[in-house]
Amino acid sequence: MRLQAKALFLLVAIAALVAGCMFGDPPLPKVAAGKTKIPVTQSSYCWGNKCADYAAPQDQLKDETPTIVEPGSDISIRYSGSKPKTLSVRRSGDGSFTDVPVEDGAIQAPTEPGVYYYLVSAWWKRGSSSGSFVIEVN
Repeated sequence: MRLQAKALFLLVAIAALVAGCMFGDPPLPKVAAGKTKIPVTQSSYCWGNKCADYAAPQDQLKDETPTIVEPGSDISIRYSGSKPKTLSVRRSGDGSFTDVPVEDGAIQAPTEPGVYYYLVSAWWKRGSSSGSFVIEVN
């Protein structure tokens, strides 16, 4: 009887741990241009049984200081834990968004000077999560 109680307790603890990992906070990527870390802000998501909608990156990040990057530099986008099934990146410099090609978890910064807003969206079996960031190319 005592062994059954311990086994049941262990099973419940494992289930709680797995549920916490599956339905905790939505994942955000680590983004960097070389050794320069680029801050990422949570954007819209549906993770577990919780969904949230956020404003467009230009509105969401209007008070943030853009991270300075070199023209044409590689910008890495990495997630800890499981790799997303699908990853999409969109960029806006003039208010309209365009798709940005992602190769081996990286994108390339524009070569033209300016301020650029990005929306990174990723999908897993558990749900989806988006993050936004802003850079300035000099």
